Amino acid sequence: MDAANQALLERTKRARSVSRSLVTKQINKLEYEISNSADSMRFVHEIYVQLISKFEELSTLDKEVESLIKTESLEDEILTREEYRDKFIIWKIRAERYIGTVSSITFQNLVENQPQNKTPLNNTVSSVLTNQQRLPKLALESFSSKDMSSFPRFWARFKSAVHDNSNLNDVDKFSYLKSVVTSDAELAIRGLTLTPENYAKAVKILEDIFGIDRTNR
Repeated sequence: MDAANQALLERTKRARSVSRSLVTKQINKLEYEISNSADSMRFVHEIYVQLISKFEELSTLDKEVESLIKTESLEDEILTREEYRDKFIIWKIRAERYIGTVSSITFQNLVENQPQNKTPLNNTVSSVLTNQQRLPKLALESFSSKDMSSFPRFWARFKSAVHDNSNLNDVDKFSYLKSVVTSDAELAIRGLTLTPENYAKAVKILEDIFGIDRTNR
């Protein structure tokens, strides 16, 4: 490696070292706020956004370093990069789950405490709650995604009770689905509103992630 490239590599490594420290600092902040603060959703959201930005910067620096180093050093570089990436993914998911959980609880409390003679705070959420209240009670198994091997059994039971039930429309089916998935499975379809079209999208998302057998659709 010539002197110019060597100098560029050292400069990039130093910048990356700072970037790694900043990412680690943001992860430590997230861990503290999620674990120790009783009312920290705003802070968690701010730290979460900052973490994503800093990790993007780190990823760019990783690519620059990998393009400059010798081939024999590439394996160690990739292993270290993946360690930081794994930490980032874990805390990104935990932050999203925390924000989603706290937001849902807060919004639910607002809906429940709202005077009856006023317009609902959010028509979509209101319609979801109303729809769930009128649906017949079904004994459904929940799926948390912590044990991915349990998904085929879950889907087979859900399919029999709900998906293939001709007495239910797609909005009803989607309402049932939203009520029984938790953890990463719930997070995967959280952004979809309760519409007939989105039920098919939700099933497709779960299919892609957890492997619904297409022959069993």
